[in-house]
Amino acid sequence: MSLKTKVAIITGGAQGIGAAIATRFARAGASVVIADVAVPQGEQKAAEIEHAGGQVQFVRTDVADPAHVDALFDTTLKAFGRLDILVNNAAVVHNREANRHILELSEAMWRRVLAVNLDGLFYCSQRAARLMVIQGQGGCIINMSSGGATRAHRQMLAYDTTKGAIEAATRSLALDLALWQIRVNAIVPGNTQVENMQPPGESSVGPVDWIPLGRAGAPEDIANAAAFLASDEASYITGECLFVDGGMNAQLRSPAVDTQIDLSLAETLLAQ
Repeated sequence: MSLKTKVAIITGGAQGIGAAIATRFARAGASVVIADVAVPQGEQKAAEIEHAGGQVQFVRTDVADPAHVDALFDTTLKAFGRLDILVNNAAVVHNREANRHILELSEAMWRRVLAVNLDGLFYCSQRAARLMVIQGQGGCIINMSSGGATRAHRQMLAYDTTKGAIEAATRSLALDLALWQIRVNAIVPGNTQVENMQPPGESSVGPVDWIPLGRAGAPEDIANAAAFLASDEASYITGECLFVDGGMNAQLRSPAVDTQIDLSLAETLLAQ
């Protein structure tokens, strides 16, 4: 899955899934631009990629601000001359003020989540698409969705609302841009362990109890999927949502419940 000669922007690329994607793309040969509001983390990730021999730039960017987005793309063109891949990963996710019950969620936080998760996707996608059309060599846009797009988390109204919209936008963008061979897809991560997650409370329930593959995802699992979608191996895939969730989307009951059913069936068979 070579990305040699490609130039990629990864928003929210300073940590977590975005940082893993930046590292994976650079390893595949792409020149990478990390866009994030987290300056120390972004500079550190850029230094790591550069130390490993990669071509990288870090640009402090609030994707909810059109002026920041313009500066991001101007810097990318100045540094690398073109753009081939955009990963819309920036989002308000692990935020205690945003993840509140509807009775407690503030209007300001509601608007902030929509501004980052949706306005940011629009600003970046439009600017990227215009560049890719002018370049005339196709391109790839990857959006980051969530299981919350089709099923609900408790106390995450704003987040889930944006993720449902992102999947709708992915389909619409794919159709609008297909004429220019610009592919648009979404990745749907499952439970993925990242460094900025809120610490879990006390619980006896672990990943083996509710994820079919028995483990939480790693950022590298999502990064590998992104590398595939960005590569020529995925040249006939557009408008799709790729689930990378250890089987969570496929299941009806939790593994713990089904295991009990299987054990009961086994005991019955052995008794015959």
